[in-house]
Amino acid sequence: MKRLRAAFVPCALLLCLGLLVRPKPTTGSPSHASPSSDHLIVHEWGTFTVLQDENGSPVGGINTDDEPLPAFVHNLNSALNGPSSPLPPVYFKGVPRNHPDVYTRLETPVIYFYPPGGRAMNVDVDVRFPAGWLTQFYPDASVGADGKGRENFKFGPLTYKSQGTLSWKNLRIGGERGGPATDVPAWLAPRRVPDASSVTTAAGETERYLFYRGVGHIDAPLSVARSSDGLSLNVHSRLGNVVQLEPAMTMGPLWLVDARSDGTSAFREIESIDVSQGPEKVLATTPATFSESEYSRETLVHIRQRLHEALVRDGLYSDEADGLLNTWEASYFRRPGLRMFFMVPRGWTDAHLPLKVSAAAEIQRAMVGRIELVTPRHRDLLRKISAGPVSTPDWVQAAREKLGPREQEQYYREDWFLHTEGNPTARQLLATMPADYRAYLELGRFRNALLLDEAKHHLTTELATFIERYELGAHKFE
Repeated sequence: MKRLRAAFVPCALLLCLGLLVRPKPTTGSPSHASPSSDHLIVHEWGTFTVLQDENGSPVGGINTDDEPLPAFVHNLNSALNGPSSPLPPVYFKGVPRNHPDVYTRLETPVIYFYPPGGRAMNVDVDVRFPAGWLTQFYPDASVGADGKGRENFKFGPLTYKSQGTLSWKNLRIGGERGGPATDVPAWLAPRRVPDASSVTTAAGETERYLFYRGVGHIDAPLSVARSSDGLSLNVHSRLGNVVQLEPAMTMGPLWLVDARSDGTSAFREIESIDVSQGPEKVLATTPATFSESEYSRETLVHIRQRLHEALVRDGLYSDEADGLLNTWEASYFRRPGLRMFFMVPRGWTDAHLPLKVSAAAEIQRAMVGRIELVTPRHRDLLRKISAGPVSTPDWVQAAREKLGPREQEQYYREDWFLHTEGNPTARQLLATMPADYRAYLELGRFRNALLLDEAKHHLTTELATFIERYELGAHKFE
């Protein structure tokens, strides 16, 4: 069993796992495509995210989100709306909130194109997501789910038999046209790849890249389970379910990261793991906590550097890797929580998310795996909510009336009231917030999934009342 090599530079309890080992290139990866290239170059990045409990089992309902997209992005079902609650809305990745079958979030795949010699060309691009739905995308595409188009599709159970499809036909590749105006940071960061050619549909929609995302009912390639005494984390492989394993096949490096609300973090590194063994075999083990001396505000620089190196090693250009890391910096590195990151093996990506380009092309796909881990802190907060007393939402509207326009925008975009440094209004709002709702917010990004999973296994009258009063129940299908 492989033990972790400590690279004790602070960060968020993220266990980031790495790439299938492959020969290193003899020269450094270029920052952009060569203008004299005689074939189309296609580069893609994205993230597969799951939430796992202490046994390494997936927790469903993780499609609630706190990251809005620009209004011009297309949806599988444009009629889908959120709850009418006065509470801060959540964004559902284009799927009914708290969908119990959503085990995997396919987050922001972005595809860049570099045509041969910089000459414009037309191509068709097709993406399939077996056991998933492709729910949001730009520019517009022909979208399908479970064999139906957007006009006829209605959300129901998401199963291993489901399938989502996107098809961009006669897509024009070439030029430097910018996309629609927006101030959404997560949309602007991927645009900062100046050598990538613009993509334009026959209807005239254009952007510097193809964007899509979705949700799935699939298992992660790895699982992380807590030991019976709670002191260690054990890594298991799930690759054998999809990828043809070979003797001594390895992944690595891996990073375990813990990010805290005070801006400090810590991480340690696993050099490699042997994934050729069965799922019951513990491939690596590491302490579940860090010592206080391991936390620092400078850790972010170090973990970004490690991930940047891994992304480039998996085929991205340097500015493309920066685009991913800038898009996800807050979510990856700044939000408190326990996470596992790793570079997803190409064979796993191709099996779960087949990509087809009509022209002969060199295609590189660098996908980050991210496993959010349930912690003892989560359990403490859930017990607090479950014990009561249960508040009512009346305080919310009164608190909102005290916010200015900018504060209102932040209120709707993130857990703004939990970041009170230099923000007296947020401090005042937090002071008036009931203890149970504050505990709910402190559960973090996947609070709704955690809450409903707790209700599934340990329902109390108080917990049921809290869910009902704050309109947090799972979507009920017709």
